[in-house]
Amino acid sequence: MHFIVQFMSPRGGAACPSRRHTEPGSLAKPAQPAQWHPEQPAVKVAMPDTDGPNNEGYRRFRKAMQSGKLQAGMVVTQNELCDLLGISLSPLRETLVLLEEFGLVEIKARTGIRIVYPEVAFIRENFQFRIMIEVYALKAFGEMVTEEWLANMRARHEECRAELSGSGAFEAAQARVLALDRKMHRDIVEALENKAILDTHARLQENLGMARRVHQRAVFRAQLIDTIDEHMRVIASLEQRDVAGAVANLETHFRGATHRAFTS
Repeated sequence: MHFIVQFMSPRGGAACPSRRHTEPGSLAKPAQPAQWHPEQPAVKVAMPDTDGPNNEGYRRFRKAMQSGKLQAGMVVTQNELCDLLGISLSPLRETLVLLEEFGLVEIKARTGIRIVYPEVAFIRENFQFRIMIEVYALKAFGEMVTEEWLANMRARHEECRAELSGSGAFEAAQARVLALDRKMHRDIVEALENKAILDTHARLQENLGMARRVHQRAVFRAQLIDTIDEHMRVIASLEQRDVAGAVANLETHFRGATHRAFTS
């Protein structure tokens, strides 16, 4: 699967590098290519935490989906949704515009508001968009990732794998793996230093999390171990400074994750 990603400038043209002003007759020094150094952080500038769009109704909608107060496929009225989210009608209407734009609800005249049910097309489209972002980001991340980040990620994945292979409490091990999964993918996307992309990536992760909750009744140790092993292959490629290999292993990881999204 191959994707071509082109980012456009706000005025619609292809984004171009900035030009520095120079005095007449003077020569500007050519820009030096960025050099990776072991002491550099994995991501040069820390991006702010993001929970998606800055809309309280949207955040409450996501929490209601996670808690089960709202379920995929259910139909509610505006008044019912106001009660469930704890907001009044005016902010609800603003929230519905956002939810409809993101494909999370369908507003039907004389019927009500239908919460999206994550069918195959919904999952495929969200995975495709997420892959586009992360493959593009990984190419930048691979040039700046530090030995410290790689060693830390390898150690944490090995600890999670050992915990899952033992007889400890599964729920605690599962929570650590899922948190580690979110951190690894977020760190990769943060390499782009682009909050708009980071917000979109967070929303795609939330959509796929919703799909997993709908289609997957239980998570098994073997599935989490598969996730860890796929991550470890990405890490191993980055340790070898093989960015192309890391991209290939990331795409393999996403194929496995797509399959697991439908596995119960």
